[in-house]
Amino acid sequence: MDLGILFTGGDMTVRDLTVVAKQAETGGISSLYMAEAWRSGWVPLTAMAAATTSIRLGPYVLNAYGRSPLLAGMSAIDFNEFSGHRLELGVGGGNRTINEQWQGTGHKRVLTKMREYVTLLQRMARTRAGERLKFAGKIHHMDWTPTVDPGDDPYPVYLAAVFPRMMRVAAQVADGIAAGATLSADYLREVVKPLAAAAASDIDRDPASLKWKAVGIIAVDPDRERARRAAREAICHFYAPLPHPYYEYTMREQGFGAVADALLKLMPAGDLEASVAAIPDECIDRLVIAGTPAE
Repeated sequence: MDLGILFTGGDMTVRDLTVVAKQAETGGISSLYMAEAWRSGWVPLTAMAAATTSIRLGPYVLNAYGRSPLLAGMSAIDFNEFSGHRLELGVGGGNRTINEQWQGTGHKRVLTKMREYVTLLQRMARTRAGERLKFAGKIHHMDWTPTVDPGDDPYPVYLAAVFPRMMRVAAQVADGIAAGATLSADYLREVVKPLAAAAASDIDRDPASLKWKAVGIIAVDPDRERARRAAREAICHFYAPLPHPYYEYTMREQGFGAVADALLKLMPAGDLEASVAAIPDECIDRLVIAGTPAE
């Protein structure tokens, strides 16, 4: 199992990120990821690439509604070249709040869009300089001949997928699946992976060919309760200021519907203390890693 670090971006400067990137590479961490939420995806990653030599890097994940496939693909090719072919590209459809309220782009035909978007990114990564790429989809169209060669080592494309229908798309077209956070090992093993395997098998794809990324919330402190408190706060922030319906869904799927109901009410109202109190020990035990260094 490879271990990586996901940066959310709001609490560190870009220069801070480069310092941690160097430390992570020296310490044996295999990959670094940047969430495109409170910071852009590519700029911090490029700074981290300049500060390191071997660690793999990628956005987790880029919002497909914020970039055309052409712009996303060219950026990926440029970054892969600059970083020495260390890119692991994660993309996703965002959510209605981000797309409609923040970007003003709409949030329609997400399944079709992501199927075509991932396909185009993969084809761009494999289209050599001077070759012609033609694609006619239901949403996206491209007739493009690049002058920049992407090289012999195409970057893998991961599609963020939580809901069953997007999981099906990811299992059929993407190189790998970005499965999100707050997933218990049992839920990932017994529900998520079998769902993806069935979808892959429907098109005669070997499920073993699917790559996986999953985010684990980790809180470590000499004070056990302080660590668990930090993990509780991390869960709370999936509900406000930016709501993530994906994490509400997986919370309910894993038997914590009452917790989701409480956080949906309390966090938008700004009541962090009541929100923290609404998360039982069982939730922490199953969905995150929190405790002392010895634990």
